[in-house]
Amino acid sequence: MREASTETRQKEGQATASGRQPRHRPSHPPAPRPRRRHAPYTRGQKLIITLALIVAVIASLPIGAYLLMKQTARQQAQTPIVSVSAIVASPVVRDSERREALFIDQMIAHMTLDEELGQMLVGAFFGPSLSPDLQTMIINDHVGAIILYGGNMPSAAQVRALDAAVQAHANIPLFISSDQEGGTVNRLLPITGPRPSAEEIGATNDPNKAMQQGVSDGQILSGLGINLNLAPVVDVQTVSDAVSAVPTRMYGTTPDKVTTFAGAYLDGLQSQGVIGALKHWPGLGSATTDPHAGLPVLNRSQADLNQIDFAPYRALIAQGDVDMILTTHELVPAYDPNLPASLSPIMINQVLRHDLGYQGVIITDGLHMGALSNRWTAAQAAVLAVMAGDDLLLSFQASEMPGVFDALHAAINSGQITKARIDLSVERILALKIKYGLITVPANLTQG
Repeated sequence: MREASTETRQKEGQATASGRQPRHRPSHPPAPRPRRRHAPYTRGQKLIITLALIVAVIASLPIGAYLLMKQTARQQAQTPIVSVSAIVASPVVRDSERREALFIDQMIAHMTLDEELGQMLVGAFFGPSLSPDLQTMIINDHVGAIILYGGNMPSAAQVRALDAAVQAHANIPLFISSDQEGGTVNRLLPITGPRPSAEEIGATNDPNKAMQQGVSDGQILSGLGINLNLAPVVDVQTVSDAVSAVPTRMYGTTPDKVTTFAGAYLDGLQSQGVIGALKHWPGLGSATTDPHAGLPVLNRSQADLNQIDFAPYRALIAQGDVDMILTTHELVPAYDPNLPASLSPIMINQVLRHDLGYQGVIITDGLHMGALSNRWTAAQAAVLAVMAGDDLLLSFQASEMPGVFDALHAAINSGQITKARIDLSVERILALKIKYGLITVPANLTQG
């Protein structure tokens, strides 16, 4: 999302996953080999060996714990998602996980369909205060998230007051989001002044700079009540004439550099309790068409896509650090010649969720962008996005909400979308809100 485009939208009133043959066994087992006998160790040798083992064990504890943690995270990231009820019934999960899953199950059981659908919608609005339209989206439409653009954030005190009021009116705490990248996409400009771009940070060749920027952004956003940042960009710049302003938003021209710097930024941001979102899946690093205006086409082979554009996603997902991914509107003929990636079950459910093993929350880019609006209404795009596997739909003004609800209800009534499909997205959303402390699981939770 670009600063100029999103601000223009506000002004115009448009909101945005071998069998082995058994060895042949001889009829007569081979004779046992004679055992080699070592000379007995002296008392001094035994003492030295014992001390060396103790030192080795002590020295290995921190790295061993770290490797175990990372391996566990990777396994969790690559494990296909299972139903909440299966988690609750499983004898191998921790009590805390079982309680969380049970709590989510109970929450969904007590939610109306509209309340569930609302959790999947991101509201957009005009002005710096809790307007009647914003109240309507929170109270009546049950939106699960809102997005703040520059026009919503003229001062720090105002943003803190706005976000506190928003959460006070919400039955379920909201994701309050912005896309604070720095450079040309600097929503906090009136509050913090200029912030370095990804290109500038990448040019330092020092990943610590990216980490520090993530920590700094996280501290500022968290202090304002913003808990979701639609960043970092993990596009790999492979053409010099990429769409306007995008080059300054990229960390570099190789997958390894982008992975290192975006991963460092993400770690810094999330260390401050602010969720990050990798974008723009599957990658705009070679796009010469702006998706705000038209439909980019990513003309690469599957092999090249996996080696270049998908590589940062695969590496960061494998580390277990990714809690949200933003999909963009881009045609990828090597996988799906018909639907843009954001609306493609092939690109979302097959490639991102199955092949790359990602089971976290997926949010769309703006469904009003020209790449989609030239063919579908925002309500039609919302239905296709849910069918594709997206969880959060970005974004709608209060006046658009009735049409979106009607379109989703019609798709559910016709069987295009199942209730189980809605439940799955809401499970992911609620689980992420629990992870970041927006929702608290009661300590005395009981099944019933």
